[in-house]
Amino acid sequence: MGLCLLHSEKPLRILHVLANGPPDVNGYAVRTHSLLSSQFDSKEIFPIGLTSPWYPERETMIDDFEQDGVKYFRTKHPVHLDNNSGFGAKWANRRGERKIKRINTPKNNPIIESNTPFIIRATRYGWVRIKRVIRKLLIPLNMGLTWLEEKILFRYFQKRIIEVAVKEKSQIIHAHTPYRVGVPAMRAARKLKLPFVYEMRGMWEETAVANGRWKSWGPSYKRFRFHETRVLRKADAVICISETLRKEAISRGVNPKKISLVPNAVTPSDSDDISELFPLAQSKLENSIVVGYIGSLRDIEGVDATAEAVALLVSQGANLKFFVLSSQAGQEGLETYCKSLGIGDNTVIMGPVPHEEVAPFYDLIDVFVVSRPDTRVTRFVTPLKPFEAMQRGRALVMSDLPALAEIVEHGVTGLLYPPGDIDALSESILSLIENENIRLELGQNAKSWVEENRTWEKVIGGSLIAYKMAQK
Repeated sequence: MGLCLLHSEKPLRILHVLANGPPDVNGYAVRTHSLLSSQFDSKEIFPIGLTSPWYPERETMIDDFEQDGVKYFRTKHPVHLDNNSGFGAKWANRRGERKIKRINTPKNNPIIESNTPFIIRATRYGWVRIKRVIRKLLIPLNMGLTWLEEKILFRYFQKRIIEVAVKEKSQIIHAHTPYRVGVPAMRAARKLKLPFVYEMRGMWEETAVANGRWKSWGPSYKRFRFHETRVLRKADAVICISETLRKEAISRGVNPKKISLVPNAVTPSDSDDISELFPLAQSKLENSIVVGYIGSLRDIEGVDATAEAVALLVSQGANLKFFVLSSQAGQEGLETYCKSLGIGDNTVIMGPVPHEEVAPFYDLIDVFVVSRPDTRVTRFVTPLKPFEAMQRGRALVMSDLPALAEIVEHGVTGLLYPPGDIDALSESILSLIENENIRLELGQNAKSWVEENRTWEKVIGGSLIAYKMAQK
């Protein structure tokens, strides 16, 4: 593998192989486009994106897409192809149809009202228990079907990666978490005799445990971790998004010398598009100190803890509003929980809005809180949103977890509190509410730190180091 000149007149052509990407606005897609667009702007790298077939339910992953000069090609799931010849493609097509139907079918409310007749409640409870037993019995069969589906889609995805890499004259293949992207990308790179870089963005098996989908060190967990570790070890170079993940990769046997850091960062915003929801939020939050959060409402985000802290402060007489901007998933549950805490009238939950329209909403927040619980995944993975809040000069209060402590220096660029300690969280918020000068100072320090250390223009150098390492 010859070493190309990274600073030659011709930019290095990189094929980024992705689970998903723009125009979706989840954290994975946002990081993807921030990284690729910054590489494109650097003139040293010409990035191209190729998304996976693993999300047949997402219509956004069907048609090719271009944004800010960056092209994203698609690998359509067989369910979206006109012609599916062969047993494998037809079988994958049927699996895709079932997945789409399952995801699009509204889930029944699991809450059984206390006034429901006893016989009905007992029947429902019994049926839930029976289904759990059946699911456990079917674990070996489901794992076998998953393995077969992977085998079929790996070959299909690998063929597509080779096709795009050859057409676009790619010089390096850079795959991103998870292994379902990494394995076919690595096989394609080996066939084409191209360097292979793998980016470790998180620990999806730990997220599945935190969300209650898998048991820690259960069969699915161990299988996922095994394949993830295998790709990490075999890659020519590895990129990690945090120091905590770098240490995790080393603990799995990855050579420290082949690991580069490309942390989450922000892109300086030249202009802010204003959402039609912004004036409404502004009017609902005026004349109050606002404790807020912007991001997803997954269990691992622990937003319910922030709600509890706000409720405690409101009960003590604080004039507070609780503001959340998120996707729709989880909003109804959070609204119900806030009402049960007695802060329904103090709570404003809205969204979603396109990512390019999010920035002005940070300015409505006085104290931005990240109250993640203490789990294995939250100790290792850094979220994107705190960086955006810091960029807007917001005062941060965050759980004192290793991944978050990489972002905030306690008392300088924000405040840290013991995760799960609602009293400590409320005290941290109260200290910023009562002292505007400290609140503004922390926000300004955070903004300065981000501008000096965490802009994409500054951090993409880590990807160049990884590419150079992979070419040796």
